[in-house]
Amino acid sequence: MDSLSGGSRPSRLPRAFKERAVGAVRRKWRVSQCAWLTVTAAVALLGASVAAAGAATYRARDGASLQAAVAGADASSGASTIELSSGSYLPTSTLNISRDVTIVGPSSDSTAKLAGSAVEPFPSDLLLVEAHARLTLSNVEVTAGGGEVSAAAIDDLGALDLESSTVAGNDGSGVVVHPGATAAISNSTLSDGLDVGLIDEGTASLINSTVAENADGGIEDSSGTLELTNTIVAENGSRDCTKPARISDHSLDSDGSCGVGALSRTDPDLRKLADNGGPTLTQALEAGSPAIAAGDDTKCPAEDQRHFARPAGRCDIGAFETGAVQGGGQGPPGGAGSAPGSSSGGALAALVGVSGHGTLRGARRSRITFTVRAEVGKGWAELLYADGARHLALRDFTLKSLAIDARLGIATLRGSGMEMPSRRRVSVTLVLVRHAAERSLRIRLSGGYYESGRLLNGSITFEQRAAGA
Repeated sequence: MDSLSGGSRPSRLPRAFKERAVGAVRRKWRVSQCAWLTVTAAVALLGASVAAAGAATYRARDGASLQAAVAGADASSGASTIELSSGSYLPTSTLNISRDVTIVGPSSDSTAKLAGSAVEPFPSDLLLVEAHARLTLSNVEVTAGGGEVSAAAIDDLGALDLESSTVAGNDGSGVVVHPGATAAISNSTLSDGLDVGLIDEGTASLINSTVAENADGGIEDSSGTLELTNTIVAENGSRDCTKPARISDHSLDSDGSCGVGALSRTDPDLRKLADNGGPTLTQALEAGSPAIAAGDDTKCPAEDQRHFARPAGRCDIGAFETGAVQGGGQGPPGGAGSAPGSSSGGALAALVGVSGHGTLRGARRSRITFTVRAEVGKGWAELLYADGARHLALRDFTLKSLAIDARLGIATLRGSGMEMPSRRRVSVTLVLVRHAAERSLRIRLSGGYYESGRLLNGSITFEQRAAGA
């Protein structure tokens, strides 16, 4: 996601450099960032003359009130809870957790989305859990957080409990667990990030979770302790895991790198991230998926990520349960995996494609131009992209996949194109964002090129057609 300033973000570092330097850079950067954030928070609280006596419950409705609630919770002497109503939350600085704090969104179909697109300076963490602190995050979507080597959507130096939540579409790593830190991830989805889904340098345990479609890899766990239970790690760029998990119980990976046993090198037949009912986006399982009924039901949570009841005595691997029923005995609206825009009474309109054109600001304040058009289910799409300052253009684009989330206003195209003037074939990930007043584009090429920015002019349109048209 882009910064609100509209300027281009720095180019992403090549993967080889990241693998050699990521640990030292992160630790040094985190220490300085933690000190700066702690001093800043202390000054703000002293200036406001606020001293909370103990645990409290706060209610937030937007980014500003969420920042105020986090500051109040961190000044409390006991555990605190922050309740989010449905809607989008765009804080302007890192949310620094220094005590025992629970942030919880609605458990129904209403969504609380925490986005890092307004956090300054870039790159910065969206959420930072300090050493000796604990954050419980439940029923929340975390997106557009972090960036580059140094910043993550959720940066954990203490203890993190991630429950029934989705961490997706982030610029930086989804979750980073530092040495000495712990993370318990249950009924949650880490997907569709431009970096790695999870970096484990401490201890991370995943139960009935899904880690998929992350561009730079699923789980980096070279120096950490990883436990996988009823969990899918699949279809990630680079590798699903950097080494086998210390413990793996009834789990699945798609490339054989996680050491899961019987379901190693297995395609889980995942659908794209979508609204399948419940408060957060999930990845449904196709009919006939090998993950269906393949989990250990004795360790399976009673509900899936959507808070739909799992059938007694049966457990699917991953965060999504096929055949699960919503409270009151009703299934997910429109059926599991229904297309955005559809309803149980029959779709009035379906999203079938995306188109866009315009300019954004690139390096040295140059203008980047683009034109794009693609339709769901088609292997062909039009993409023309030109960055004059970096002497790069894209032609002859072949579409591999298109995912559209109308509720979040995001379309993600993946494929390959001809990079000019080198005439090299490169893989392309293009993300178009259109929600509220925001129109932005992100593009990443396998050769290392990366650009993100708000449109200076032009438009992005999600195309709808009547059912059967």
